Amino acid sequence: MKDRLITIVLSVASTLGVVEAKREKLDTLEVDRLIVRKELIVSDTGEPWEAGFEEHQIARGVYARSLYDGPGGLWVRSRLIKGEIDDPFDDRFHALERSGARRGSPGHISWNMWLDGHWRQLAIIQGEALEDSELGEGTWSGGNHPGRLRFQTFRPNHPEPLTDCVIGQGKMSLGGGGYGGGGLPYPNSMLELWGGDVVEHAVDTPTAPTVTKDDGTGAHEYAIIAVDPQGNRTAASPSVSARGRAQLQWDSVPGGDSYIVVRDGQGIAGPLRIEGSQKVWTDETDR
Repeated sequence: MKDRLITIVLSVASTLGVVEAKREKLDTLEVDRLIVRKELIVSDTGEPWEAGFEEHQIARGVYARSLYDGPGGLWVRSRLIKGEIDDPFDDRFHALERSGARRGSPGHISWNMWLDGHWRQLAIIQGEALEDSELGEGTWSGGNHPGRLRFQTFRPNHPEPLTDCVIGQGKMSLGGGGYGGGGLPYPNSMLELWGGDVVEHAVDTPTAPTVTKDDGTGAHEYAIIAVDPQGNRTAASPSVSARGRAQLQWDSVPGGDSYIVVRDGQGIAGPLRIEGSQKVWTDETDR
């Protein structure tokens, strides 16, 4: 059956003049247009789903299907990498109603986890149009199509997502999300806070770093300064001694955006932005 199928494929391809391949193996199929009416599978196993994760619909590679007997879509395993030359990155969500009516929420992005046999949403970012009470449908045009962003999360012991933040038209509502069960009211002022208090926290002075190793070339004293997003610096941490130029490790400081390394009372590196809750830095400076 397999040999017969290969023979048919080669015969058709040869007739169309789109491929030259050996009978025993079809290595390359080159066409000007490829039409897939049902399914497209890119997989080293030939199966659309990873073994053991069929119910989760975790693709083995790339799986695409049309709307022939259920929902269509595109599933991609691992990273989705996009690139363009001399053109800005541009991802769009397009959605419309069959009736031609305006769709108020063209699309959303959600983060999900597998729980109780289904994918469950944890957090959502949704784009949406203004309400008719704000800008009537008859007043919309190709040069006038305003919208806003809605940020939602699921809360403990609550079956529906609550709106944490609404941003649009130069205004933002931020708060508890329980307004009428539907979220936050749309803001009239630049910033509106609903419920709770605004609390300002100063960035704490870091604790002393830990010397994990040194090169033994001469004694030094090290300390760390934390820097917040506005560039304000904390006092230096307590110092720690090393027998030479050292590799240091220290904990992140809540609110700290970057760090400055102080050696023998002088800043020698930074502001440093290092990933992870544990920062690791090696002294390779000659100053």
